[in-house]
Amino acid sequence: MRFTVRRVVVAAVAATVVVGAGVVGVTGVHNPLPVSADAAGASAAAGSAVGSAETTVPAGTARYRPNVVAIVADDLDSSLVKYMPNVKKLQARGADFRRHFVVDSLCCSSRASFLTGMYPHNSKVYNNIPGGDAAKPVGGYPAWVKAKNDTKTFAYAITRPDAGYRTAFFGKYINRYPGTPGTPPPPGWHTFNALTTNMYAMWNYTMTSVTRNRAGDRVLTNRRFGTKDSEYSTDVLRRMAVRHLQAAERQNTPFFVEIAPTGVHHRNVKAARKGDAKYPPAVRDRPRTGKKAKKNPRLRYGDCGPVRCDRVDVSKHPSFNASRGTSRPRYADGRIAPSFGQTKRLNRQQVKKMSNHYRNRVRMAQSVDDLVGAVMRTVGPDTYIVFTSDNGYHLGHRRLSPGKSSAYDTDIRVPLVIAGPGVVRGPRYQVVQNIDVAPTLEQIAGIKPSAVRDGRSLMSILRNPRAAGSRYAFIEHTRPPRSADDPDGEGLTGAIPSYIAVRSADTLLVRYDTQDGAEAGHTYEYYRGLSRAGAWERFNLFRPSDPVVQELQRRLEAYEDCKGAGCVALTR
Repeated sequence: MRFTVRRVVVAAVAATVVVGAGVVGVTGVHNPLPVSADAAGASAAAGSAVGSAETTVPAGTARYRPNVVAIVADDLDSSLVKYMPNVKKLQARGADFRRHFVVDSLCCSSRASFLTGMYPHNSKVYNNIPGGDAAKPVGGYPAWVKAKNDTKTFAYAITRPDAGYRTAFFGKYINRYPGTPGTPPPPGWHTFNALTTNMYAMWNYTMTSVTRNRAGDRVLTNRRFGTKDSEYSTDVLRRMAVRHLQAAERQNTPFFVEIAPTGVHHRNVKAARKGDAKYPPAVRDRPRTGKKAKKNPRLRYGDCGPVRCDRVDVSKHPSFNASRGTSRPRYADGRIAPSFGQTKRLNRQQVKKMSNHYRNRVRMAQSVDDLVGAVMRTVGPDTYIVFTSDNGYHLGHRRLSPGKSSAYDTDIRVPLVIAGPGVVRGPRYQVVQNIDVAPTLEQIAGIKPSAVRDGRSLMSILRNPRAAGSRYAFIEHTRPPRSADDPDGEGLTGAIPSYIAVRSADTLLVRYDTQDGAEAGHTYEYYRGLSRAGAWERFNLFRPSDPVVQELQRRLEAYEDCKGAGCVALTR
């Protein structure tokens, strides 16, 4: 049976799951827990009194399978959340992970890891583009396909008969995904509306959909969108997803929906509409002029959520335009090594440019926030909502030109909010990563997480904010080949050497590979004190004799070839 709050008496207490020899007893109350979750300590974790059972589900009947909606934004760093009122509401309703780190601050490799729960060295998707050797692609959709990742995703797993979910995808899939008409959609997706050409322009893009050919096979077809105000891609995705969710809510089949807008990614192609900024907001979120400005003075500067846009100032961030002289990398023996990227202080014109970029990113975030709000209003109480981003972004922080790919918190620490049945509200301070989402969703679906997952389920932390979690997160970045059409080939991206890094709640050790694997070419940055409010990577404290540094180095060496349970063990 499909057990939802609508079908039971709702009480202001949490659910309890009692597993006995012959039955599974479910208390049908405020936030029901999946019966696939461990029973031990469930009622205590919920933080509420437990009422009498409303329903008893005999062993062997269909288990409780909640719905899930995941919203994955693009380049949305944690600093933008305070301008997003609906995301703030979601944080208040669920678990807000304050120490969530992506495995690579780069679109394609991070998205591949989100879908598969594997680090890049196991998904074999290292960056956005295939590289020069077609037989050995290092990134993008060619690398994804070569590694057979379509059948390793959590979406593929939860559509198997033992889980029985209906799945849908709306938005940005894997970089370089062609969406060729007449070809089948990727395995694991029933509905598949993926953005393909021109997706970052926000208008004039192409989107796939699934249809049947004459033989009855499921194949893709394409639709081209234009430049009308209403065709702004984040808004189109919102409307399509809401219609799908409304229909899915009326069915008796559990569903998973991923919505992946390209906001707040910069426009890497020619402007689709005259006057589009590098970071193009929806028309309604742009500054008003003339009569429109007089009619609504508050929006004269555009819509930045709860703050007037002219008061949004990226230069007030702690590390903005800060000297990098104290954070230069060091060789393994402690000698100072060369820095990468820009080190000169940003001039007034550059600061103004960064500020304009940041305000437009805040304006772009409003349409993403509208999407979050629409999902919250549409789904029922038996639906988990996940909000996150593929990576963060820096804009003048540490004097770096606009971009991503670094191991610094501006780039790797991104929002992760999960709200839904049995989730105890409040912040979480365990160290978690985007590879942990896949096994979490599998556990929600009531199936055992795949052995290929390098992450661990977050279900125990969702039920109990004080549950034990990981102590370390690992980040790996492979410098991409230079390519004129790399959507992330901006600013610093090509200047950052390949590296691996380990992050704890308080420390960060980065090992750069500056000479194609030669040990003599390794340089290091080490920071501590990062758990303090407002802290950033200011002083490189690397000393080869430091016992903490030595321990982190050992973990990095073991990480390079880890797989599955071995990777999980390294995080503890």
